[in-house]
Amino acid sequence: MNHILLSITAFLVTIISENLFFMVNKSQSLVPINNYIGLYIACFLFTFVKGGKLRFFFLALIPTLSIFQMLHISFYGVPVYPSAIYLMFTEVGEVFGTLKEEFSLFFLPLILSTPLIGFLFFMNKKFKPNKSIPFLPVLLFFYLVYNPIRTGLTGNTWGRQPSTQEFMGMNIYLSLSYFSGKILPYKVLRKKDDTTYKSKFTFTDIPKFEGNIIFVIGESLSANHLSLLGYKRPTTPYLNSLKEDPNFYFSKGISSGVSTDVALAFIANNTFGLDGQNAVIQGKQCLFKLAKKNNFRTTFYSSQSQQQLRYITNSLCLSSVDNYKNLEVLQPGIPDSNAADDLKLLDSIKEDLYKNLDQNNFYVLHQRGSHGPYNLRYPKDKATFKMVGKYQKDRVNHYDNSVIEFDKFMKELIETVKSHDKPTIIIYMSDHGEGLGEEGVWGHAALKKPSFSIPVLSYFHNSPAKQDFSREPTHLELTLYISQLLGHKSDLSFPLNNYSILGNDMDGFAGYLDLVFENGVLKNYTRKDI
Repeated sequence: MNHILLSITAFLVTIISENLFFMVNKSQSLVPINNYIGLYIACFLFTFVKGGKLRFFFLALIPTLSIFQMLHISFYGVPVYPSAIYLMFTEVGEVFGTLKEEFSLFFLPLILSTPLIGFLFFMNKKFKPNKSIPFLPVLLFFYLVYNPIRTGLTGNTWGRQPSTQEFMGMNIYLSLSYFSGKILPYKVLRKKDDTTYKSKFTFTDIPKFEGNIIFVIGESLSANHLSLLGYKRPTTPYLNSLKEDPNFYFSKGISSGVSTDVALAFIANNTFGLDGQNAVIQGKQCLFKLAKKNNFRTTFYSSQSQQQLRYITNSLCLSSVDNYKNLEVLQPGIPDSNAADDLKLLDSIKEDLYKNLDQNNFYVLHQRGSHGPYNLRYPKDKATFKMVGKYQKDRVNHYDNSVIEFDKFMKELIETVKSHDKPTIIIYMSDHGEGLGEEGVWGHAALKKPSFSIPVLSYFHNSPAKQDFSREPTHLELTLYISQLLGHKSDLSFPLNNYSILGNDMDGFAGYLDLVFENGVLKNYTRKDI
């Protein structure tokens, strides 16, 4: 009986402290039910550790780690990334000097958690379990060191970024695992600084844009499959009709990563490259924060589910978002999140646009776009390109049908904006490209041009502000332009002569591309590994 009582106490201490923190911070826990079951099983197993002090160590481990996560979120607004652990040691003076001035931020996590852990300490002494498992501590310690060793010796990436679907204490452990297994050995053994270009810069306040800014972030849309950009098939009939419209801008562009979680983190935080994660961790350059600073009303709508966003939302500084909706809110009860309808984003924004005509609004619409499986990205009864029974050809047909849905989305959005007089700027870019056989690339994980070549579109309605970007604008150039509209101009000059694109790891362990430009035109790129 004592085993059950003690395990329930440890379980409740963890979930109560975390959920109280979420409630006070007006956020929510997205941890799935199976993780709660796993947590309780772990707590029950810990009660079989012999010795009161050692048993308490394991019972209190996860809630204690949660406190550190709460402290980090209270200060930085984001959970602990593996690189943040490295920064804590290398910049210890700056970190603790800053913490000293902001110590009041830490009162809440400590008040919420320490009494509960104290109660767990009391229960561990009062209700001593009568059974133990020999060598259990040895097995548990082996598990604690197993993940860092596996990360160091294999390609395992568990813990490279915090997930919204893990308990806070578990996220800290995973970050520690990735730091110990990947980052620390690299930092100790490397012989030189591999960063080819530092992405550090400062902002100067300037007059902001008065009106609506609608920033659409696409998903897996290839620049090679838009007829607007020269593709032989008529995939973008509406956008083609705007070619001569002086308010319409279009070009190919260059992403900052070839995976969604890296690209969106960099997009949201005005950064790129091997040191870009520092900006993500600090959050000072976050678009939503810059918008709130100048009194924009902020909105983030996503056609992706909580599960699909689990490695993304931590990087978006959602504490600066006034209005947040994901797929579960936009399309409740949808049986398959891969079949999300991006037009539902517009159903929400249409009503919102007319309600808030007297405010400056910053909208970010995040699509499911043309992400695989492509056959779920459009209504089957409205397929323009019919299937022929050959796998690769049908794969392209499915994809091109999804691009037509994108064209419909842009038509409805632009026509909606044109239906009222308020100055509005629409800016679209995809998170990364997609290979449909070009250069032997299928999908978007490869560090090759099909994975980073993206379409870039802008529409200016009743707006004196117009921007002629470099011939192939990068994600950074586009987000800094958005920051400029929000009233914050960077000290970088464009076009850039160098740029880098990361693989699926913000630390660069999946490799990166070093790009060289000449007058804004991409001349060549070279893959590098750290």
